Amino acid sequence: MASGLPSRGFAVPARAAGAVRVAFGAVGVAGAVGVTARWLWAVGWRRPVPSARPEGGRVPRLAAIRATTQGWMRVNGFRRTSAGIELRLPRLESTLLTELLEQVDGLLQPPPVDDPLEALVGLRDTAPPPPEDPAVARLLPDPYPDDPMASGDFRRRRTDEALAHKRDAAARVLAAVPAPGDVLLLDEAAAQDWLTVLNDLRLVLGTRLGLTDDESTEELDRLSPDDPRLPMAAVYSFLTELLDELTRTLL
Repeated sequence: MASGLPSRGFAVPARAAGAVRVAFGAVGVAGAVGVTARWLWAVGWRRPVPSARPEGGRVPRLAAIRATTQGWMRVNGFRRTSAGIELRLPRLESTLLTELLEQVDGLLQPPPVDDPLEALVGLRDTAPPPPEDPAVARLLPDPYPDDPMASGDFRRRRTDEALAHKRDAAARVLAAVPAPGDVLLLDEAAAQDWLTVLNDLRLVLGTRLGLTDDESTEELDRLSPDDPRLPMAAVYSFLTELLDELTRTLL
């Protein structure tokens, strides 16, 4: 297989292996295929798991993946120490997180500015339209959905600033992703960056998966093994576990 996957009877359809990159709106998928597929294989994709559930005979795929993620978090992940918050990541998780962060920058670009003077001074006289991408709209919630005038003024004043803040935070996190075997020490400001960025990544994937409430989130555990959303759901589950652990560490 061109992506160099392990050859233990494992096969990921191209549409599935590229699902994560497609979720972020990038055109190419070649770079994501190898990374995502290797990670999926490592955490139990298509691996039979015994279950006490008589009707299925197997643990739901995402439950198995979560169990694997929780397992490596016992010796990796976020930990509070006397020096600050430490982060360790296994090789595949470090590579996967890097891949996600590299993709999200393109999603956070500001809307174009038609007036050259506005572009030069960095201030908008007119409001950009509401985001067409539901994921971007999820990252930039409108506090005035029932007031078009106030909504437009808010977008004019805050859209570019909010996106720049998110891009900068993502860039800092990307630059800090620890290599396998390394320990990243986070101060409180850096930990807040990680909290923001992990939540943004999770919101993007959740939007792509159509998650709107607890019921739709619970439905992920019932996805069939051939559902093309399953790889994306697996990454969503990974981000949820990582974000939950950081949140607990900060309490």
